[in-house]
Amino acid sequence: MESQIKNRTPRISVGMPVYNGEPYLGDAIESILRQTMTDFELIISDNASTDKTEEICRKYGGRDGRIRYFRNSTNIGAAGNYNRVFSLARGAYFRWSNADDLFEPELHEKCLEILEENPDAVLAYGKTNIIGSTGNFLRAYEDNLDLRQERASDRFLDFFQRVGLTNVIYGLMRADAMRRTNLFGDGTIPAVDTRFMAEMTLQGSFMEIPQVLFHRRMHEASSSSDRADSVKQEQFWKPNSGGFRLPRSRLFLSYLKSIWRAPMGFLEKIRLSLHIVKWIIASSPSIALELSQYVLGRFGRLKS
Repeated sequence: MESQIKNRTPRISVGMPVYNGEPYLGDAIESILRQTMTDFELIISDNASTDKTEEICRKYGGRDGRIRYFRNSTNIGAAGNYNRVFSLARGAYFRWSNADDLFEPELHEKCLEILEENPDAVLAYGKTNIIGSTGNFLRAYEDNLDLRQERASDRFLDFFQRVGLTNVIYGLMRADAMRRTNLFGDGTIPAVDTRFMAEMTLQGSFMEIPQVLFHRRMHEASSSSDRADSVKQEQFWKPNSGGFRLPRSRLFLSYLKSIWRAPMGFLEKIRLSLHIVKWIIASSPSIALELSQYVLGRFGRLKS
């Protein structure tokens, strides 16, 4: 019976990238296993953790055949690990799950219902509460990313007017739409989660369910607690990579690539490309600075 569960194709794949998740991992797994919509797999990719993460995952995997546990031999960074769990997914629908967040039992059921009723939607998500390290309620958070405009260009531009925390990335998405994106890339530009969500707006609409379904835990060890610390962010997304390389220049280039591979008309692509050019012009002093620093750095290494 257990082998049948492991070998079947589930409707939903949940990908959990984790590194040293011991303090909250058990609660996060339990939160997923309590889902009322039970036809799912939980894919856990352990990024060479040094705590009891492996022990916890193997314990739960031995109890529930829907759990598939993988362990990386080295830490490939958060970007690589987010990509890895998606590459292992078998379901038509997918969502990521952090190893410290919690979810209401109806999340799968309600999000799946929305996506099946609305074929143009690529993402369904519920409202968010922010919780603390002990699971205590801190505040409600308004994601404000219900993007149902017919034109992809309108959704894309409106996304940047509204986005704050990218909580909606933990909603439910169509896997085939995700495959048309660059996912989290190679982890050498900042805020790749925001970049990915912007690209998803080009694939279809985002639909919010007016009910709290997601509880995002904020604590000192979470990646969101130190967004302003570029060194920590570089190590989080891709350790030992030498840091973000030409971050603004490459970010704008990635947006242009996303636009031109998206399933929308030529005029819409031109419209958005012109907006990106405007952003580049507005950011030209910062781009010029990073380019000069990059050239000087390369020149210095060549001389040595």
